[in-house]
Amino acid sequence: MPDCTFRSWLISKRLPAPVAFPALKREFDQNTTAMKTWTDEAERKKAAADEAIETYLAPPPPKHGRVVGLDCHPDTFTAAVFRGQTPHDARKLECRENLCLPRLLAWAKAEFTAEDLFLLEAGSNSFAVCEALEKLGLRAVVLESAHVGRHAKTYADNDRLAAARIALVYLAGNAPAVWVPDAQTRERRELLHVYAKAVRDHTAASNALRAYLNGHAIRLGSRSLSAKPTRVWIDAQRAWSPLQKKMLEGYVSALEQSAEQRRRYLRMICEEISKEPLMLRLMKLLGVGKINAFGLLAVIGNARRFARPEKLVAYLGLNPGQRESGTGKRISVGIGRRGRGDLRHLLIQGAQAILRMGKATALGQWGWKLFARKGSRNVAVAAVARKLVVQVWHLLHGNPPTALEKDQSFTVKLKKLAVSIGKALRIELGLGATLHTSIETLRNRVRDSSAYLADPIQPI
Repeated sequence: MPDCTFRSWLISKRLPAPVAFPALKREFDQNTTAMKTWTDEAERKKAAADEAIETYLAPPPPKHGRVVGLDCHPDTFTAAVFRGQTPHDARKLECRENLCLPRLLAWAKAEFTAEDLFLLEAGSNSFAVCEALEKLGLRAVVLESAHVGRHAKTYADNDRLAAARIALVYLAGNAPAVWVPDAQTRERRELLHVYAKAVRDHTAASNALRAYLNGHAIRLGSRSLSAKPTRVWIDAQRAWSPLQKKMLEGYVSALEQSAEQRRRYLRMICEEISKEPLMLRLMKLLGVGKINAFGLLAVIGNARRFARPEKLVAYLGLNPGQRESGTGKRISVGIGRRGRGDLRHLLIQGAQAILRMGKATALGQWGWKLFARKGSRNVAVAAVARKLVVQVWHLLHGNPPTALEKDQSFTVKLKKLAVSIGKALRIELGLGATLHTSIETLRNRVRDSSAYLADPIQPI
C-alpha cells in the first residue's frame, strides 16, 4: 500500500481574517440594545399580568401572626384563634362564641393586626364580612366551601368545632381560596341572580295556570297566556263558578306580576349593557345575546385572573371529567356538577342556538361534524360551548376573536337591546329617541372598546 499523506484543503486555502466595519458594529450594538429594551419591557408586562392572575391557593400561614377561623351565620359568628404553621404545632389560644357582627368587628379591631389572617368558609354573607374586615386594615381569605365541607363528616359538630376546623384545614395546606369580587361585580351578580329567580317564578306561574286549566280539560295549544284574547277565550270555555273565577283571577294575577318583575329586571340588565362597552363587544360573538353578555362579565369579573383559556373553561365546569384506576378502568364523567352552573346553563343555550343555525357559520359546521362523528348531540353542544368560552377569553384579553356574528345579525341584537330598554330610558341614557340612532350610538361604543382593550395588561 503506498504511503499517502492526506491534508485538508483549508490548510492550503486559508480564509481571510474578518474585517471590522465601524458602522456595522454601531448598528449591531444599537439593535442589541433595542432588543434588550424590548425584552425587559415584555418581561415587565408579563410580570404585571401575572400579578393580576388569580391565585387559587390561600396564602401561606403568617410567621408572626395568628390564624382566626370564622364560622359565619346570618346573625351569629364564632371565632377560633390559633398560632402555628401546621396542624401539628398549632396551638389554640381562645374561642369566641355568639358574636354579632358589630361585636365581631370591634373585637377584631382591638385585638388583631395586619399580620393576622382571618379565614372564612364561602357562604351567603362571607364576601360582606371579608369586605368589612378589610376596611379595618385586616387580612381575610374566603376558602372554598366544598374543600372545607369534606372534613366535616364527624360524629359531633357545632360552631366551635366548625370554626376550629376552618383554621386547621387551612393549616393543612392546599386549601383552595375563592376570589372575592369587587363591588361592581357583586352588584352585577346580584342582578343576575334576581333575574334568574324572576324567570323561574314566571315559569312556575305559567305552569300553575296551565295545570289548573288542564284539570278542567282546557288545552291552550299555541295560544299565548300573555295575550288578552286568550283570557277572553278561557272565560268562554265553560261556565265558571264564582269560586272558580276567583281562583282563576289569582292564577292570572300571579302570572302578570311575575311577568312584570321579569321585564323590570331585564330592563335593568339592558341598561347596564348599554353603559358597558365590553358587554356590547361580547354580543358580537356567536351565541351571545344580551343575557349571556351580561352574565359573562358579571360572573367572570376581572378576566386577568385566568392565565389561560383552559382555566376559564374549568372555572365554568365545561371541561369533561375523567376517572382512572389501574390500566383497565377509565370512566368519562362528562360536564356538570362542577363550576358555575348559572353561567354554564346560559352558554349551553348559546351553543344550542349556534347548532340551530346549521352550517351558516364555521363553528356550527364544526359542531355538526362532531355530532356526526360522536353520535351524541349533547357532546357536540358541550364542545361548542367550550369553544365559545375560549373566544370569550381571547376577546376579554384584547385578542381578536374569530367566531363573530355577521353585521346583520349583530344589528338585530342591538335592535332587541334598544327595544328592551324603552324609548324613555334610551333618551335618559343618551342613546337617542329612535331605534336607528340608538343602534348607531351603541355601535360607536363597541368601536371605542377596541382602543380600551389595546393594552393587554390594562386591568378590565
